[in-house]
Amino acid sequence: MGTRSTPVTDQTAWTAASLSTAEQSWIRHFTQEELTELDAAVQRVTHLPITEITKADFPLEVVLPTLEAASHEIHHGHGLVVLRGLPVERYSKDDASRIYWGIGLHLGTPVTQNSRAHLLGHVKDEGVTYSQKTRGYNTKAKLNFHTDNCDIVGLLCLRTPRAGGLSRFTSSTTIFNRILEQRPELLAPLFEGFYYDLKGEGRPGTGELSDHKIPFFSDYEGNLSCRYVRNAIEPAFAKSGEAKTELQEEALNLVDKLADSAELCFEMQFEPGDMQLLNNHVIVHSRTEFDDFEDDDRKRHLLRLWLRNDTRPLAIEFAERFGPGTARMGVPRFERPEAA
Repeated sequence: MGTRSTPVTDQTAWTAASLSTAEQSWIRHFTQEELTELDAAVQRVTHLPITEITKADFPLEVVLPTLEAASHEIHHGHGLVVLRGLPVERYSKDDASRIYWGIGLHLGTPVTQNSRAHLLGHVKDEGVTYSQKTRGYNTKAKLNFHTDNCDIVGLLCLRTPRAGGLSRFTSSTTIFNRILEQRPELLAPLFEGFYYDLKGEGRPGTGELSDHKIPFFSDYEGNLSCRYVRNAIEPAFAKSGEAKTELQEEALNLVDKLADSAELCFEMQFEPGDMQLLNNHVIVHSRTEFDDFEDDDRKRHLLRLWLRNDTRPLAIEFAERFGPGTARMGVPRFERPEAA
């Protein structure tokens, strides 16, 4: 698989400082007129189960230009948007979820987040220890930088913790540019990719590992995309029987170092009502450890959506993420070549 030898110069190649100065383009505050429309929209669907609400059930007119601008920023701008100002304290958890779901339907199609086919996830500490055998969103631990298995990952903040829990995100495009500049020999293993441990969440009939190596970086039709979950890559080495090379180790360590660097990583604290939307193909994200309240009704609580949008063309190895029969932009489903 080929690599890319030229830096990316579009808006996705931001640093922490440049993103801070561009705040007006990616943080958008709901107007009172927009909030009034959202309130009227949710009143029409309070009788419906959240995930059964359709886009037709939740029509928007006043809010639509804001969502269209947000979508453009996500797919053709910096790769992220925060929609701010939804008064979640005025709504029950279910009605806040209905508003969030309804907005999501105007940005993409919700896709399942786990083997239990959950479409609306709850991100909160459930006392689970974060390890290679678990997923971190049900813990209060610091999360490693990663991408999620969708086009857009969205989080709605219902409640913040007592302390900590900062949202952190870094441009994977800028990570590429820095590696190209500093250690270009490490790009080859990143473009070749890695097997992933599916942790029991593969489709029925699949094995413990992804059936092909998934590139960290993929350059397709001029678009540099990223996919990364080191917590799934590391256990796959032992299960595949393929030893990790020195170059692979150096490449993964440099990715983590750059993602965590003060120059590249942008940090922000959620405010109740914030909707954070990230383009998984150009951003890796994480979270700091947090200290929570004892009272369940005050604990940190986020709602999560994974959205498919089909705006970005993906290479074969990336298109497989949506399963058989759902390949992207005319790209065929990946099939592993027969052994010679």
